[in-house]
Amino acid sequence: MTDHSPTDRSAATRLRQSFTEESRSGIRHATVARSLALLAFAGWVLLIQDFPRAWFFIGLLTALLVVGIAHGFVALRMAPRIWPSMLFMVADSCLLAYALAAPNPFMALTLPAPLTLRLGNFSFFYALLAASLLTYSPRLVLWCGVTVAAAWGGAVALIAGLPDSRTQFDIIGWGAMGPTGHIPFRMDPYFVAITQHIKETFIFLVVAGILATVVWRARRLALRHAMAERERTNLARHFSPNMVDMLASSDEPLGAVRRQKVGVLFADIVGFSGLAERLGPDQTMDLLRKTHSLVAEQIFAHGGTLDKYIGDAVMATFGVPTVGPEDAANAIACARSIRRALAANNPLESDPVKIGIGAHFGEVVIGDIGDERRVEFGVIGDTVNVASRLEGLARDLGPIVVSDELFTAAGGSAAHAEGFHHVRGQKLRGREEPIDIWVLDSDWP
Repeated sequence: MTDHSPTDRSAATRLRQSFTEESRSGIRHATVARSLALLAFAGWVLLIQDFPRAWFFIGLLTALLVVGIAHGFVALRMAPRIWPSMLFMVADSCLLAYALAAPNPFMALTLPAPLTLRLGNFSFFYALLAASLLTYSPRLVLWCGVTVAAAWGGAVALIAGLPDSRTQFDIIGWGAMGPTGHIPFRMDPYFVAITQHIKETFIFLVVAGILATVVWRARRLALRHAMAERERTNLARHFSPNMVDMLASSDEPLGAVRRQKVGVLFADIVGFSGLAERLGPDQTMDLLRKTHSLVAEQIFAHGGTLDKYIGDAVMATFGVPTVGPEDAANAIACARSIRRALAANNPLESDPVKIGIGAHFGEVVIGDIGDERRVEFGVIGDTVNVASRLEGLARDLGPIVVSDELFTAAGGSAAHAEGFHHVRGQKLRGREEPIDIWVLDSDWP
């Protein structure tokens, strides 16, 4: 459905909030994993490096550890905001760029600064990019790519600007030399291959963009799936499982507000007030659950729609959302089946539970009713009122009372009338005109 209700939008908002909470949780998990990895890396440094050279790496690892712990602490304590994570990513990128490009001040002899750019250390930045995926935020993933590109680009620019450094832009005729002519210059430890670093940075940005798109699509898919499951859950409250599958595949499962002729059935536990007083609250709720479950099962088995529960009463329709030729006949068959099922599976061990059923056939209005705080699918009209009044007569006249209109719509066959007797001119409470009805004999199964 293309036009979502306010409740749909609130559900989408709650799902986005869940993503935000998962992002914070992801940052905390990443902090733990990162801390363990840095501690392991520090142990490795202590094994292969002598002091005082090891102090440089230990200091950088400590700084990265502090930044990571601070990020996790902020994610845990502060209200969810994206800008703290963005600032910590800037700090991570700058620290890592410095660690990979800067010379070790504790070493007596160091490599030329341009040569450190050729050690293949750029791949460490992909660990930062992978960690950014745990935020479930496409903006943060993309921001990680931008900060790494800026930090590494700044480091390359600073090294290229050193007095001893040379780039292809400093060499006259570089473009005309060809790859073979470039070899002597590339062998120079003070040569900075600007285009090479531009290429690796560009590829990093492309990968970051792809991963950000993947995260965005995953979030969107999760949102659509959650909304679809919510719609299926709402439909399952009213329709049989096979009808739910059909409606869920439709863009407009219930359509716009409209009028159509349907069968309406009401079923109500006879003497429920007395039962509730005698049973107590727990047993009463158990009785309602068992009875409602039994009635709903028969409604769905006959192609009906469970409209609503009203206390101990159940309202069902036949012909919603789509009209069929057997709607009226299904309503009569369902009424009979409810009575038989209740007799075969009595919810109370002490007393037989009796149910009164009334049904009518006619035009109704169907559509969403309510306000923005609560919207539900409703069926309203005089047909509903008449069906409710007929159910009220079932307490005195017989277990099932249906209108002559329903029998006529069902075809008026002898099979439908079996066990019923015809009553003409029955008065209904709240209506001036009497109607003809059919009443099932009490001793009929």
